[in-house]
Amino acid sequence: METMEVFGTVLLALLWSFHPTSSFICDKNAEVCETSLIAEHHLTMFHPNANKVVPYGGKLYPYNNDSKPATDLDSVPENEVIIANGIQRPVVVFNKTLPGPNIIVYEGQTVIIHVTNKMSSEVLGVHWHGLYQRNTPFMDGVPFITQCPILPGQTFTYKFQAYPKGTFWYYSTTGLQRIDGASGALIIRPKGADTTTEHILQVQEWYDNMHSNGASLLANFGEDTQHGKHLVSPDGAIYHSIFTPTSALINGKGNVNEMPFYTFKGYGNNSFLFRTIATGAVLPFKISIDSHKLTIIQANGYRVKGINVDSVILNPGERIVFKTNRLDSRTYNFWIRATTVDVTNSIEIRAILRYDENEVAEPKTSPTICSSKKPCKVFNCPFESFPVKVYMKCITADKVDSLEPTELQKVPKKKQFKEYFLNFEYPGTPKAAINGKQFLQPTASALTQPNSISTPCNTSCVGCQCTNSINLKHNDTVHFVLTNIGTGKGWGHPVHLHGHSFELLKMGFPTYNRITGNITTENEEIKCIKRRNDYCMSFTWSDSSWMNGNVPGLNLVNPPLKDTVVIPRGGYVVIRIRANNPGLWLLHSLVDHQTLYGMSVMINESSHFVHQPPSDFPKCGNFDGIQTPLH
Repeated sequence: METMEVFGTVLLALLWSFHPTSSFICDKNAEVCETSLIAEHHLTMFHPNANKVVPYGGKLYPYNNDSKPATDLDSVPENEVIIANGIQRPVVVFNKTLPGPNIIVYEGQTVIIHVTNKMSSEVLGVHWHGLYQRNTPFMDGVPFITQCPILPGQTFTYKFQAYPKGTFWYYSTTGLQRIDGASGALIIRPKGADTTTEHILQVQEWYDNMHSNGASLLANFGEDTQHGKHLVSPDGAIYHSIFTPTSALINGKGNVNEMPFYTFKGYGNNSFLFRTIATGAVLPFKISIDSHKLTIIQANGYRVKGINVDSVILNPGERIVFKTNRLDSRTYNFWIRATTVDVTNSIEIRAILRYDENEVAEPKTSPTICSSKKPCKVFNCPFESFPVKVYMKCITADKVDSLEPTELQKVPKKKQFKEYFLNFEYPGTPKAAINGKQFLQPTASALTQPNSISTPCNTSCVGCQCTNSINLKHNDTVHFVLTNIGTGKGWGHPVHLHGHSFELLKMGFPTYNRITGNITTENEEIKCIKRRNDYCMSFTWSDSSWMNGNVPGLNLVNPPLKDTVVIPRGGYVVIRIRANNPGLWLLHSLVDHQTLYGMSVMINESSHFVHQPPSDFPKCGNFDGIQTPLH
C-alpha cells in the first residue's frame, strides 16, 4: 500500500463515545415499541480516535501532518464516521448518525420515544411528519404550538399510536436544524405484515457551511442576494436564495473522492421496493435508476393505482414508494441518480443498485435517453410541463387515482362546509407570509396554554407579524384553496398540514410557453379582491359560480390522499379535509427559511379538545430562548 500521512489521536475521545445505530425495528408482535433519540452537535469526517479523518484508496484514515506509512490496520470503520460530502463541518444529528436511525414499527403499536437534547445552547422539538396524532395532539412536536421546547439537557418523552401505515419521517422543528442533519425515516408497516426486503432512500441537498443559527442567515441574506446567487426552475422562476447547495447526499453520503457510493443490495431479488424520502429544505430532486422503469405504488404514505414512469420528482417533505424489477441482463450494477430540478445549479448525487454481491466495480450504465418519439414519463412535477425539447412528459400529483377509501361526502351539507383561500407569498426578502400576514410564534404552548397567545391577527394586519389562526367547526368539510400567485409568488411551494391527511381535489396551473417552459400568464381562475401595498389580503374565484365547492374538474371520486402538496408557481391547489381531529395543527411551507420568516398558519380544532395531556406535561412561561423555533 502507498504511504500516507496519518496520525492516531485521542483528542476528544473522552467526549465522544461512539455507538452508531442505523435502525430501530420493533417486534411486529409487540404492543409497545420503545426507543430513544439523542440530539447533539457533532462533526462530519470525525472519529473518536481522530480529530479528523480523510479518504484514501477507498477507505478512511486519521489525518495528521507527520509522515508515517499507513496500513489497513490504521483505517477507520466507515460506519463510525458521518461522511456527508467529505468536508468537515458541524452538524446537528440524532444518535450520531446522518440521517438519524430508521424507526420501523407496525400499525397500531404504541410508540414511546425518549428524546434528549444534548446540545449546549439550542432548544429542540421533534415532529413525526404525516402522523395524525389523534387523541395525542400534544405529541405533534412543534415548540410553542403543541409543547414547550426541549431545553438543553432535558428529555421529553413522545408517546403516540403508530397510525396510519406508510412511509413517514421525523425531524427537528427548531431553527434550521433539519438542514444540518436532524432528521430520519419513520416507517409504519401494515399490521401483521411479514418483514420484506425494502430499501429506504433519503435524499437532500447539502451545504459546506452550517445553517442552524437563523440569526446568521438573516444577517447574510442581503449580501447573498446582492451577489446574485439564485436558482432557476424549469418553469422560469428565479429564486434568490441564501441557500445555494454545494452538493447532495443519499442516505447521508455524497460523492467523496475515492470513497464508494452508497450501495443498495439487491442480491437474489427479482424486484425491489424503494421508500424514497426528500429530507432537504429547498430543492426538488428527480430520481431515476438507469435502464429501469419505476412503478409508483404510494405517494406521501398512501396507496395509489400503479403507474409506470422513468423517473419521479420529490419535493421537500414528500415520500414516494416505487417498485422496480430486476432486468434480464449481464449488467449487475446500475446507477441510481438524484438530480436537483434547477437549470442553473444542477447537482447530481448517485447511489448504486447492485444485483450481485461479487460485483464490486462502479456501474458503467447511462441514464435513459428521452426523445420526441419516446419521451420520458416523470411523476410529480411541481409544474405542468418541461420545455418541449427536454422530451419529458409530466404526470402531476393530482393525476393518480387513490386506492384508499374516502370518508367525505361528494356534496357536503351547506351548513357544514367552509372554503378558505390562502396565498403563500415569498417576495425574495427575509419576509414570507400567508395572505400578507407573517406568522409570529406564541411565547408558550398555544395548545395547552391558549391564553398565552398575546399577538392574535386582526383584519387590518397586512405585512405585519401576528399569530395567525383559522378556527374550524367540528365535523365541517373544509376546502383550502392554496395559491402561489401575485408579486410574492415563488417557486412551487411544498406545503405540509399537520394532524390530517387531505384529499388533493385539483391542481390549477398557469399558462406556459411550450418552447421555453416559462410561465407566460398566471392562472386566471383566481382573483384578488382586496389589496394593500404589495399584498393581497383576500382572494376568490374569478367565476362566482365556483364558490362553495362548485369548482369544475374536482376529483371527488378517488382523489389522492396526501399530507404534503406543492402549490405550483402561478397556480393553485384545492385540498379537502374533515375537521374531526381535535387539536392545534400547523399549515406551513416545508422550505425551512420561508417558515422561519413567517409562512405558517395555525388550524385550530381545539374547541373540541377532550383528551388532556399527561399530568406531568410541562408548562412554559414567556420564552426568550437562545434560538427561535421554526414551526
